[in-house]
Amino acid sequence: MPLTLSEAWADAFARQADADLRGWELYGLHPKAVASDCHRLLMLQMASEKLCKSHLIRGGSPPESVQSTHGYIRKTLPIILERLLDASGTRSPKYRNILTCFRHLAIEIELLSPAMRRDGRRPDNCEYPWEADGRVVSPLDWTFHPLLLLQAPAGVLFIKLLREAITHSLAVTRQEP
Repeated sequence: MPLTLSEAWADAFARQADADLRGWELYGLHPKAVASDCHRLLMLQMASEKLCKSHLIRGGSPPESVQSTHGYIRKTLPIILERLLDASGTRSPKYRNILTCFRHLAIEIELLSPAMRRDGRRPDNCEYPWEADGRVVSPLDWTFHPLLLLQAPAGVLFIKLLREAITHSLAVTRQEP
């Protein structure tokens, strides 16, 4: 049976998220293959955003309502990852700390998009140069906080669950009759 238009949009966003996260993963295996950390983070930001859009469309949001903005990671991604963590049945004594880290990472990843400047207080982004204190800053020369957070155990789990969420989102369409 052919997909509905909404299902097709959700599937397309999930497929793009998968391709972006594969870029992130390949950089981990071949770090010299990508120009810099900002490019790797761009792939992570895009994968996270597209997963959230796929999730929202599957939940009933009209596709056109999610197509023109970048502000979905902060609120949606921690919910997706928390549901996967709960479904695994492995509640660590550090569960609340892990969820706090997930929320913090989601905020930081959302801010990697140049469109999410936090009212001009966070011009840093992983895609375009910006001006700070009268000088032009390139993302190539910037140290991005999420990279440090992603090296912590909760950050490693964050990436693992992000991969699972994308894989699950891809499987949903393929399981529909």
